Amino acid sequence: MIAPPARENRQQTARRAYEVTMQAHMRQPITHRVRFIPVPLAGSMLMWLAVISLIACAMQPAPPPSPTMPQLEPTPTMQSVSTPVSVASPTPRPPLDATLRQQIFTEVWTTINEHYLDPTFNGVDWNAARAEYGPRALAAEDDDTFFAVISGMVRLLRDDHSRFVPPQAVEAEDRLTSGREEQVGIGVTTLRLADGLLIQNVFPASPAAQAGLRPRDRIVAIDGRAFTLGSIEGPPGSRVRLVVVQPEGGALELELVRERVEGRIEPLVLRLPNDIAYVSISTLWVQDMHEQVAAALQRLVAERPLRGVILDLRSNPGGWRDVLSGLLGHFVIGEAGYFISRKGETPLLVTAREPDLRGLRLAVLIDRGTASYAELLAAILQREAGAIVIGTPSAGNTETIYAYEITGGARLWVAQENFRLTDGSDLEGRGVQPDVQPGKDWTRFRLEADPWIRAALELMQ
Repeated sequence: MIAPPARENRQQTARRAYEVTMQAHMRQPITHRVRFIPVPLAGSMLMWLAVISLIACAMQPAPPPSPTMPQLEPTPTMQSVSTPVSVASPTPRPPLDATLRQQIFTEVWTTINEHYLDPTFNGVDWNAARAEYGPRALAAEDDDTFFAVISGMVRLLRDDHSRFVPPQAVEAEDRLTSGREEQVGIGVTTLRLADGLLIQNVFPASPAAQAGLRPRDRIVAIDGRAFTLGSIEGPPGSRVRLVVVQPEGGALELELVRERVEGRIEPLVLRLPNDIAYVSISTLWVQDMHEQVAAALQRLVAERPLRGVILDLRSNPGGWRDVLSGLLGHFVIGEAGYFISRKGETPLLVTAREPDLRGLRLAVLIDRGTASYAELLAAILQREAGAIVIGTPSAGNTETIYAYEITGGARLWVAQENFRLTDGSDLEGRGVQPDVQPGKDWTRFRLEADPWIRAALELMQ
């Protein structure tokens, strides 16, 4: 007796359909829109939004010279909206049909095939990846699973730079690059550390400000559980209980009501004793950050000349190339290094910007959270401008990634370039090596007592 033919399962049917449609698609030109925006991404972060909470700070009036660090607290230009508001839900998207799924998959695979920095794809058989992940993508039960399959294929590259961003996450990326910070929470921005959430800034009139929280306080517990198991954000009007450890050694137990808070991400620029400018830049992702810094420095110089600059890039995840070039233009001009891709070399040419600070004493603060173009900024200033770099070695993640807009609202970031300093040295996997490594943990001190800033001031005397 002859057995009846076996029924194809969903995976086998999808594989046959995939093989036919892939052949058809590969004969067609790729029609997705390419957004030509070179941006490096920090290290092992799946997304800089998920790791670094960005700082929003405002200009402060210049304090009078004094022999010690002035008592300063940054005042963020953020407003707290005390009236509860509803949080808008993402606009529902219609499910993707098989044709759109095939197009999206083909766009992602082909873009990496044509543009990825390493022609060997870090040892991955990229054709075999297409054969394996294509049928899985078509057979996915829903769109979330479909996007997860594509993300998994991109992760095969194991470079901690390239990534696929589903449509629902693209909107969050775009909000941050516009320079706006918006949250429903207690009104703080934080940096996630091993033992707590380090408060970077407290927004004026926010629940946190009203409760007396200050920068460098550390949230160690949320709603009676470890900070890793809770969230300070949530629906407007909801309550959250916190345990907060202060740099001075005290601890607070608080219950706050979450509110909607929004504002603009700005640098912190201060005049320190002996006319030393302190410039803290939390991110290069804000597209006009270099212009904000230039305007703040112009105001300081208009008051009276500067004698030096401390540039604080600690926990800065990098960002846009235009911001990098714009910041460099205050301190160096000409060729500052070169980018290398499969197409050859492209020099990084820096033009002068006002105010011209070339020749001033310069110190740069970095740590393990300093990544991407923030690392390039520190390394170039160290080599080309004679800056003293203070801190710990940086992340060593300096490959440039490019954003490609994919059909259906998704985005693909592809590692496409590496960078070399003018002496040919490569920072990838190595990071910027500091000239001075302070022994104290800066996160345990208030800004005015920060030992790394004090070390920079002493070195600049």
